[in-house]
Amino acid sequence: MMSEQITKIGIIQTAPLPGDFPNNLRAIVNAYRECLEHGAQVVIAPAASICGLEPGHLAMRRSFLKQTQDCLHTLSQELGAVPLLVAAYARTFNDDELYAGIVAEGETDFEPWLEKDTRVLLTPYLLENDCVTELAANENICIGGSTFYIDLSDVELLPDEYCDFIVHMPTTPWHATAARDDAELRVWESEMSGATLICCRPVGTADGNIYGGGSCVYAAEKKTILRLPFFEPGAAVVNLENPKPVLALPETDELLCSALERGIRDTVRNNCFSGVCIPLDHANSELLGALCVEALGAGKVSGITFDDNDALAKRLGITCFKAGSGKLQAAANELLGDDAGADLTTRVKTAICMSYAESRGLLLCSPLSRRDIMLGHFITYGQSGGHLMPLGNLYHVDLFLISERLKEQYPGLFGALSAPTDGMTDRIIHELYDCNTAAGELLNQDTNYLFKENDVRQAQRRIVSSAMKRMQLPTILQVAPPQHQHHFPSSHRLND
Repeated sequence: MMSEQITKIGIIQTAPLPGDFPNNLRAIVNAYRECLEHGAQVVIAPAASICGLEPGHLAMRRSFLKQTQDCLHTLSQELGAVPLLVAAYARTFNDDELYAGIVAEGETDFEPWLEKDTRVLLTPYLLENDCVTELAANENICIGGSTFYIDLSDVELLPDEYCDFIVHMPTTPWHATAARDDAELRVWESEMSGATLICCRPVGTADGNIYGGGSCVYAAEKKTILRLPFFEPGAAVVNLENPKPVLALPETDELLCSALERGIRDTVRNNCFSGVCIPLDHANSELLGALCVEALGAGKVSGITFDDNDALAKRLGITCFKAGSGKLQAAANELLGDDAGADLTTRVKTAICMSYAESRGLLLCSPLSRRDIMLGHFITYGQSGGHLMPLGNLYHVDLFLISERLKEQYPGLFGALSAPTDGMTDRIIHELYDCNTAAGELLNQDTNYLFKENDVRQAQRRIVSSAMKRMQLPTILQVAPPQHQHHFPSSHRLND
């Protein structure tokens, strides 16, 4: 290790895939060498940058843990004199005995899945030239002439003992207000502790959760001295003695657009699709199409219309398949009657869209918004059909703000945009479901809520009656702030 006090720190953020050890390792090594070229004295990588985001039960396999351990040693052999801080999944028995993935030679009766009393944990490591040292989280360690406090979460903390650097290596997903909230919290931590604070985050998408990057370094003088790009891999070195100016945080709607584009792009790539297919006959098709084009390029986006509506495809510059629906509607009405025939027609249209998409290796996107799915304003296996629902976590006001931002890039695409006039419905849904507020509380005259009883009860009935429909939905990109109350069944009758 170096003896002088550390003043140049390299921060890298990669976009790891679960179990893709060769590419994950290559990305770390390339970013590490880039930091070395700029004089870094220590380099910090995101947690899980070796094994990938949200590996789930894959991390319980003996082969996964063995490969993780092998990659740690391989990575240490690629390093020079500058140490690297990273975290990887380890195994614990009864919450106290760590299993690092090494299996005794000749052992054959080892169960490759975790037992009931075991769980997989992220463990910090210090890697140096051909040396791997397992560290204890939430304790001070000495690197060179400086003291580092390592934490694998993003919760606020003030170490009991003085340290030169507080290092957060969280694996929590991004959401719409995360960047600004996190910046305020990290500035407060740095000021109160008197330490330089580092927050190193990964980039990517896993199971609908989006990881935003935007890794930062904060000085104790309430000043941001480094910020890596959001939603893109990157690497940079901060000189604590002579930091460069840092640009202001992007606006929330700009980050939201970038998050959706990243989610679409990653989902296509991670699942080996060649592009996306979108329906062109829905009210949200313009916005969905623009986001897909921004994420992948017009050449990888296809549209399908049953109403001979190819004007949208032309404005987006994408290919379009026109499927006439006149005979289809007439046959459905004759078979089931006008009312039920419309539902059948919608389901058949979705089946055609799915077959068209899969025959060409495309990911089919559903255009439904959060209000649509919460109130059940869709037909099961109809508009909800597809592989991915990019807008499913967004209310109408969010769709309006994103459309406002994109309309300059796509003149004439959105027409005359106007702010949503029925935002009260979205607020009621948010209170009832996102915040788990009882309907009776919304109607209490002693509170500050100003909702009409008919509106609240109607939304409540629709949320409850559509609970089973929501179980059939494809993956939704989670971009709204997480709510702990989601574990409650939406049809509960408590405190009603």
